[in-house]
Amino acid sequence: MRKHPKFAYDLISPIVYLRPALDIPFCHHEKWDGSGYPRGLKGEDIPMAARIFAIIDVWDALTSDRPYRKAWSHEKTQDYIQEQKGTHFDANVVDIFLRLIMQETNRFQSL
Repeated sequence: MRKHPKFAYDLISPIVYLRPALDIPFCHHEKWDGSGYPRGLKGEDIPMAARIFAIIDVWDALTSDRPYRKAWSHEKTQDYIQEQKGTHFDANVVDIFLRLIMQETNRFQSL
């Protein structure tokens, strides 16, 4: 599991038109506090695209059914992401992401 960022990098890097997006698969498991992988990047050393995608990846993983557990509710997932602000995730990106999620939720509830 921990090797998939490097596998993605190795698979995608030869594809010229995908090179600008390499930061996403390679760095999306880095954590704001430096405890992530594969390189242990910390804070703003983590590319912005990867910081954004890290939250999206966790949101998708937690709100989706898995063979080993049922999906979490949006509320529980929002709480978890909020708790991870400043340790796993960039606090500013969390704030923006959760604001956008709330806007989308409100938009769909008003339909």
